[in-house]
Formats: sequence, C-alpha cells, structure tokens
Amino acid sequence: MTRNWWCAMALAAFSFSAMAAGARPTIEELKARPVLDDYESNIVYGYNIVMETQRYAPRYVGSRLNCTNCHLKGGTQPEGFPLNVEGVYPRWRAKNGVRNGLGLRIRDCFLYSLNGVMPPEESPEVQAVAAYIHYLSEGEVIGRPPDRWGVPTLPETGSDPNPARGSVVYKQKCAACHGADGQGTAAAPPVWGPGSYNAGAGMNNVQRVAGFIWANMPLGSERSLTHQEALDVAAFLHIQLRPFDPRTTNLWKLVERIAQAVSSFFGAGKP
Repeated sequence: MTRNWWCAMALAAFSFSAMAAGARPTIEELKARPVLDDYESNIVYGYNIVMETQRYAPRYVGSRLNCTNCHLKGGTQPEGFPLNVEGVYPRWRAKNGVRNGLGLRIRDCFLYSLNGVMPPEESPEVQAVAAYIHYLSEGEVIGRPPDRWGVPTLPETGSDPNPARGSVVYKQKCAACHGADGQGTAAAPPVWGPGSYNAGAGMNNVQRVAGFIWANMPLGSERSLTHQEALDVAAFLHIQLRPFDPRTTNLWKLVERIAQAVSSFFGAGKP
C-alpha cells in the first residue's frame, strides 16, 4: 500500500511538472523574454494589434475602434466575443456565402467592424492576429465551439425591441461612457457616427448587440439591464447613422472617404 502510494505521488508530481513545463506562457511572460522566436513574436504583435489597433495596424483601419472594443479583454472575455476560436475554422458564413478560413475572417473584421480596407492574407497584421488567436485557442477541441463563445442569445420578451425606450436607457446607463452623441469618450469607443463600425459589421445586428450589451454592459454593472432594456438599446443603436456597408456601392464609400478626409483636414488644428 505504501509503495503504491509513493508511486502514485511520484507519477502525479511528474505529470504536474510536465504540464507546468508545457504550460502556455502569459503575454506578460513573453514580453519579458529577451529573445522571442518568430511564433512568439507574432503572438505578442497580434496581442498588441488587438489591444491597440489604431497604433499597430493603422493602415487598414478607418474607424476609431480597437479590436478589444468588441473582443473584450483582448479576446479573453467569455460571452464577449472571445478569440479562442481557431478550432471552428474554416467555417461557412452566410454573410459572404463562402467557407471562411481564419485569415479571411480576420480580414473581414478590418473591412466591416473597423470600417477599413481588407488587408492581404499574407500581411504581417493578419498573420500576427492569427498567431494570437492560435495561442488563445490552445487546449480547445478542433471542430467544437468553445464554451461561452460569441455572445448570449436573449430569449423572447413578449415585446419588440423599441428604439424610443432604448434612447431613454442609453441616456441613463450608456451616455456617461459612450457620450450623449454616441461619439465615444476617453473611457469608451464611439457606438455610431463616422468613427464607429459600419453598417455591414456584425455588431449592426439588433439581436447580436443586445446579447453583447446584456452580458457585458455597463462595465462594472454587467447583466444589470433587463433583456428588454438590452434589446431596446440595441434597436436604438441600430437606427443611428454610421458608415456605409462596403457591399453597397463603391461610390458611396468613396464619397464617405472624401468627406472624412476633408473633415480631418479642417479639424487638424483643433484641440
């Protein structure tokens, strides 16, 4: 009995040591290393892009958003569009009617959610974000969606989403962070207007954004809204003006870009 007990303890200690040796290093640990291999450096670069997209991937961004504004806490927040999803790709999407690999899915985010231009598949930015997603996806089962991925689907409330009611809730619960005009503040990003996601983005969907709002907003008071309040706010956001869907016409997007450039030029000297 004693011998068996010691054997079991030795095996457990060995297993624990092996697991610890192969444990995924944190981003902070990677950043602290004096030298990184190509894969590790891509992980860190991808993390930086997700957290500070405006700084690390500006050539493909047309909004004032960063990836982490939707993929909360750098894509690590369950039910906040987490990014540990590599195992579910390639995946067919109704949005573009094709089977999307991970690279195309990342490129789509730049085009729609960031209201920018679609980067080439081989661009350093796409490769880095893909490496970071791979890093977050370690340990997940290939082909099986991760636990609490995406956002919750809210149940039927018996009442349609109502923008007028949503306007009241927005003023009471959202405007302090996102601004009364929806243009964002130092604390939170714009939720409509030229600096926000465009009309083709996944967030421009009442049911999806309602689930996101209910599960994650307001920050510090998550799930304090009722399902109906979250649906109403989502409906209110949905009717606000925002950049055009790039699938409409190139002419509209060209007009939009020119208007943004003129606005930036004349506003360049303003504080």
